[in-house]
Amino acid sequence: MDERWQRILRVMDEAFADYLTGMVALRKRVVGDVKRKLSDGEVLDRPRRDQPLPRERPASAVRHRRARGRRPRG
Repeated sequence: MDERWQRILRVMDEAFADYLTGMVALRKRVVGDVKRKLSDGEVLDRPRRDQPLPRERPASAVRHRRARGRRPRG
């Protein structure tokens, strides 16, 4: 049984290491893309002039109540 658990833990460790490797590669790619866009003079997420600016939603006049715990019956 001990060997079986060690094998499971090894598989989990390998899967997590692969996940981390993939995340590092993705981060490098995203950072590289952003740096390239900035160096090319591109502005990220610039709204077009023909589109209206998004407006903020007005604050709700109704306050939300906090959820209260149930009282025990009986």
